[in-house]
Amino acid sequence: MDQWETIRLRCVRDGEPIKTVARDLGLSKNTVRKYVRSLHAPEHAGIDRECILDPYRRHIDDWLKRSPRITAVRIGALLRSHVNEDLQVSERTLREYVATRRGDIVRKEAFIRSLYGPGDEMQFDFTPVTILLSGVLIIVQLFVARLSYSGKIFARVSRRADQPSLFTGLLGAIVHFGGIPRGALFDNAKIAVIKVLRGRSREENKQFHEFCGGLALLVEFAAPARGNEKGGVEGACGFVEDNVFRPIPECESLEEINETLLRFCERDEARRSAVHHETIGERFQRERPTLRELPPVLPAPCTRRNARINKFAEVFCETNRYSVPTRWAHRDAVIELFEDRLRIIVDDQCVAEHRRCPGRNQTMLDVRHAVDLLGFKHRSVERAEIIAEGRLPAPLLALRKRLYAEDPQHAGRSFVAVLRLLESYSGQVVGESVAHALAIGVLDPAAIALLARQRTTPIPAAATALKLRSPEGQQRPEVDLARYSLETLAERSL
Repeated sequence: MDQWETIRLRCVRDGEPIKTVARDLGLSKNTVRKYVRSLHAPEHAGIDRECILDPYRRHIDDWLKRSPRITAVRIGALLRSHVNEDLQVSERTLREYVATRRGDIVRKEAFIRSLYGPGDEMQFDFTPVTILLSGVLIIVQLFVARLSYSGKIFARVSRRADQPSLFTGLLGAIVHFGGIPRGALFDNAKIAVIKVLRGRSREENKQFHEFCGGLALLVEFAAPARGNEKGGVEGACGFVEDNVFRPIPECESLEEINETLLRFCERDEARRSAVHHETIGERFQRERPTLRELPPVLPAPCTRRNARINKFAEVFCETNRYSVPTRWAHRDAVIELFEDRLRIIVDDQCVAEHRRCPGRNQTMLDVRHAVDLLGFKHRSVERAEIIAEGRLPAPLLALRKRLYAEDPQHAGRSFVAVLRLLESYSGQVVGESVAHALAIGVLDPAAIALLARQRTTPIPAAATALKLRSPEGQQRPEVDLARYSLETLAERSL
């Protein structure tokens, strides 16, 4: 094509001799003369080379017809195991050939555009994204909810895509929208669906069903492997990911990135829809009055599980251990599992509350839960796990070491007396008081308690000094000292 254009310009436009142009381009004179006479660009006559997989086209087409989603790698394995065990073909050639045959055999699906009325439907879903949290690269779950009519979105991230995170995301979405739509659409995740039945019927998870019932929100489920049925939220997930998580954002906490997402969702109202030619904010103003008002009491975004407190006053939840006050050992309990924390309930009483462990096989122990028992079993203070793993301030661990070095016999009792200060003061105050005591060489628990009290109790103002001179007009009282003489006292004693 480039040569034809060059020949036409030089010979036809500029009038150069054919011989000169042929010599410069390295072509024969007949070729140059043919291009001069031709008014149409030459067509490329490619050489049809036979592919190494052409002899197996019948087998490949048959597998694609029976299973349109079969992968190229699987087809290569089938060819070697059933047709020709000596077949040598590169993975790239195999993928390109299968992709070409798939395009010829499998018909592409066509879709019908849907129209929604104000307040008709909300779609929500999870998708994994990557963030840099306190310098560590981690994968978190992005929850996105979208109103189908206006296109208004709500987004937040959490560490997991479990039921507490789903419930927290749904509550955050309806509060952000200011109301509840008539229905919602979700996929068939295990946190919501136990079993996919025939047609649109589903066996829903009990706790998910109860939570949606508390909101009076009718949730329908998309057909399996049919992401187009909730294409609105699928596109919203990609839109949020492109605009917030590329490049990878840096943050110190999930609360920080969630605030960024909330501001992004508010700014997104100014975006103009390419389909409706209106801004999202304008359509939401029409949709907002059609949303049902929020109930006066929202359901708690948590799941409840039964547990047994063991002899170490601990409960297990998702392979992690959480401490409970020792007086509740050997009791049945209910665990209320929230997105970032959990509560342990015994006899309708909250006996412990912990921050939820982010991983697996971890411990979350509170030394205050064992102070009473350590008072009776003070010998165990030296090797108690709840002290070593209870996230105590470093000065307290240094104090325990000093106490056992100087007075091993009474070290346990003395250290428990210091631990009891955690029931009245914060860990920071106790840690600073112990550090001060160690700096001045004091190990007495009473002295440490005094230092903690001085750090938290304000010092009263100094009393006003008494006047040395009596006020004007006031006489000094006269006192009869005769009654205190030795003779008078002796007569009274007789």
